[in-house]
Amino acid sequence: MRIRRASPLDLLGIYRVEKASFPDPWPLLAFLPYVLERDSLAFVAEEEGIVGFILAFWEGNEVHIHDLAVLPEHRRKGIASALLSHLLGEAKEAKRVKLEVRASNTAAQAFYKKHGFREAAFLPNYYEDGEDGILMVREV
Repeated sequence: MRIRRASPLDLLGIYRVEKASFPDPWPLLAFLPYVLERDSLAFVAEEEGIVGFILAFWEGNEVHIHDLAVLPEHRRKGIASALLSHLLGEAKEAKRVKLEVRASNTAAQAFYKKHGFREAAFLPNYYEDGEDGILMVREV
Protein backbone atom coordinates (compact mmCIF):
# COMPACT_ATOMS: atom_id res chain seq x y z
CA MET A 1 0.00 0.00 0.00
CA ARG A 2 1.18 3.50 -0.84
CA ILE A 3 -0.08 6.78 0.61
CA ARG A 4 0.33 9.96 -1.40
CA ARG A 5 -1.13 13.44 -1.73
CA ALA A 6 -4.42 13.44 -3.65
CA SER A 7 -4.69 15.21 -7.00
CA PRO A 8 -7.62 16.25 -9.21
CA LEU A 9 -7.10 13.00 -11.15
CA ASP A 10 -8.13 11.11 -7.99
CA LEU A 11 -11.63 12.61 -7.74
CA LEU A 12 -13.47 9.63 -9.21
CA GLY A 13 -11.52 7.16 -7.07
CA ILE A 14 -12.21 9.18 -3.93
CA TYR A 15 -15.89 9.38 -4.86
CA ARG A 16 -16.02 5.61 -5.44
CA VAL A 17 -14.70 5.00 -1.92
CA GLU A 18 -17.11 7.57 -0.46
CA LYS A 19 -20.13 5.96 -2.15
CA ALA A 20 -19.10 2.50 -0.93
CA SER A 21 -18.55 3.76 2.62
CA PHE A 22 -21.52 5.96 3.48
CA PRO A 23 -25.28 5.65 2.96
CA ASP A 24 -25.51 9.38 2.17
CA PRO A 25 -22.26 10.18 0.32
CA TRP A 26 -21.00 13.65 -0.45
CA PRO A 27 -21.54 14.76 -4.07
CA LEU A 28 -18.56 14.39 -6.40
CA LEU A 29 -17.84 18.12 -6.68
CA ALA A 30 -17.66 18.48 -2.89
CA PHE A 31 -14.23 16.83 -3.07
CA LEU A 32 -12.77 19.35 -5.53
CA PRO A 33 -11.54 21.92 -2.96
CA TYR A 34 -9.61 19.22 -1.13
CA VAL A 35 -7.50 18.40 -4.18
CA LEU A 36 -7.09 22.01 -5.36
CA GLU A 37 -6.72 24.31 -2.35
CA ARG A 38 -3.33 25.04 -0.82
CA ASP A 39 -4.55 24.77 2.78
CA SER A 40 -5.95 21.28 2.32
CA LEU A 41 -4.48 18.01 3.51
CA ALA A 42 -5.80 15.31 1.18
CA PHE A 43 -4.21 11.88 0.92
CA VAL A 44 -5.15 8.63 -0.80
CA ALA A 45 -4.14 5.05 -0.07
CA GLU A 46 -3.46 2.95 -3.16
CA GLU A 47 -3.42 -0.80 -3.70
CA GLU A 48 -4.03 -1.28 -7.41
CA GLY A 49 -6.28 1.78 -7.29
CA ILE A 50 -7.56 4.05 -4.56
CA VAL A 51 -8.78 2.05 -1.56
CA GLY A 52 -9.03 4.86 1.00
CA PHE A 53 -8.61 8.57 1.62
CA ILE A 54 -8.44 11.24 4.30
CA LEU A 55 -9.46 14.86 3.74
CA ALA A 56 -8.74 17.81 6.02
CA PHE A 57 -8.18 21.55 5.97
CA TRP A 58 -5.95 23.87 7.92
CA GLU A 59 -8.06 26.28 10.00
CA GLY A 60 -5.62 28.73 11.48
CA ASN A 61 -3.27 26.67 13.66
CA GLU A 62 -5.64 23.67 13.74
CA VAL A 63 -6.35 20.87 11.30
CA HIS A 64 -9.97 19.86 10.80
CA ILE A 65 -10.53 16.34 9.45
CA HIS A 66 -13.65 16.28 7.30
CA ASP A 67 -13.69 12.75 5.88
CA LEU A 68 -11.87 9.43 6.24
CA ALA A 69 -13.01 6.33 4.38
CA VAL A 70 -11.73 2.93 3.25
CA LEU A 71 -13.40 0.55 0.81
CA PRO A 72 -15.33 -2.10 2.78
CA GLU A 73 -13.32 -4.97 1.30
CA HIS A 74 -10.06 -3.31 2.42
CA ARG A 75 -11.04 -2.54 6.01
CA ARG A 76 -9.39 -4.10 9.08
CA LYS A 77 -5.99 -3.97 7.32
CA GLY A 78 -4.65 -0.82 9.01
CA ILE A 79 -5.33 1.46 6.04
CA ALA A 80 -7.38 4.00 8.02
CA SER A 81 -4.72 4.04 10.74
CA ALA A 82 -1.99 4.57 8.13
CA LEU A 83 -3.92 7.43 6.52
CA LEU A 84 -4.53 9.10 9.88
CA SER A 85 -0.89 8.67 10.92
CA HIS A 86 0.24 10.15 7.61
CA LEU A 87 -2.01 13.17 8.09
CA LEU A 88 -0.81 13.66 11.67
CA GLY A 89 2.77 13.57 10.41
CA GLU A 90 1.95 16.30 7.88
CA ALA A 91 0.17 18.34 10.58
CA LYS A 92 3.08 18.53 13.03
CA GLU A 93 2.84 22.33 13.10
CA ALA A 94 -0.81 22.21 14.20
CA LYS A 95 -1.82 23.04 17.75
CA ARG A 96 -4.53 20.40 17.55
CA VAL A 97 -6.47 18.20 15.15
CA LYS A 98 -10.24 18.00 15.38
CA LEU A 99 -13.17 16.20 13.75
CA GLU A 100 -16.84 15.48 14.21
CA VAL A 101 -18.30 11.99 14.42
CA ARG A 102 -21.88 10.74 14.62
CA ALA A 103 -22.98 9.90 18.17
CA SER A 104 -24.17 6.51 16.90
CA ASN A 105 -20.83 5.67 15.26
CA THR A 106 -19.17 4.06 18.26
CA ALA A 107 -16.70 2.19 16.04
CA ALA A 108 -15.33 5.48 14.67
CA GLN A 109 -15.20 6.96 18.17
CA ALA A 110 -13.19 3.96 19.40
CA PHE A 111 -10.87 4.23 16.38
CA TYR A 112 -10.10 7.89 17.06
CA LYS A 113 -9.68 7.32 20.81
CA LYS A 114 -7.16 4.59 19.99
CA HIS A 115 -5.24 7.25 18.07
CA GLY A 116 -5.16 9.77 20.91
CA PHE A 117 -8.34 11.75 20.30
CA ARG A 118 -10.71 12.62 23.13
CA GLU A 119 -14.33 13.73 23.23
CA ALA A 120 -14.40 17.51 23.59
CA ALA A 121 -18.04 18.48 23.06
CA PHE A 122 -21.49 17.09 22.40
CA LEU A 123 -23.10 18.60 19.28
CA PRO A 124 -26.91 18.28 19.43
CA ASN A 125 -28.67 17.89 16.06
CA TYR A 126 -25.34 18.37 14.29
CA TYR A 127 -26.08 16.33 11.15
CA GLU A 128 -28.67 17.13 8.48
CA ASP A 129 -30.78 14.14 9.51
CA GLY A 130 -30.92 15.48 13.09
CA GLU A 131 -28.42 13.04 14.57
CA ASP A 132 -26.18 14.33 17.31
CA GLY A 133 -22.45 14.64 16.81
CA ILE A 134 -19.39 14.49 18.99
CA LEU A 135 -16.42 16.81 18.58
CA MET A 136 -13.18 14.90 19.06
CA VAL A 137 -9.77 16.56 19.40
CA ARG A 138 -6.15 15.58 19.68
CA GLU A 139 -3.41 17.90 20.80
CA VAL A 140 -0.40 17.58 18.50
